[in-house]
Amino acid sequence: MKRTISLCCILAALILMALPFGIDMDFVSDPGPPMEIVTFQCSYFSMMPIGYANWMPLVTAVLSLAILFMLVFGLKKDRGKKKDKKIPICICLIACIAATFVSWSIFSTLTMIGAIVFALHFTLLVIQLLGFEQTKSNSDVN
Repeated sequence: MKRTISLCCILAALILMALPFGIDMDFVSDPGPPMEIVTFQCSYFSMMPIGYANWMPLVTAVLSLAILFMLVFGLKKDRGKKKDKKIPICICLIACIAATFVSWSIFSTLTMIGAIVFALHFTLLVIQLLGFEQTKSNSDVN
């Protein structure tokens, strides 16, 4: 059940990241008295933010893909060392959350899509940590 919820969370996050309005980029028009701010929206996978030194959305997207692959191919139904396989997933999730905060604070790229992606990453981290604690306590009993 936790695996299904985890897969749903990361798939929903990746679908939202692929939408073309996940990141806001603000540009100022010509310098002069009527300064206008033009907002350009792009997806997390776009190279446009990288051109303006904001590589955090792409880091978040690539790490989310890595999390998806780890969830699909890494966590099979084996009971042996399941907690050891959750550590890289938790590290990637923490890096995604940190990259999102850095992007929001330095480049002010906060959108509703970004907030939902952040919430999905945080939910997935909580699910992984709860599963880690349960696996850890079960191994202590044995």
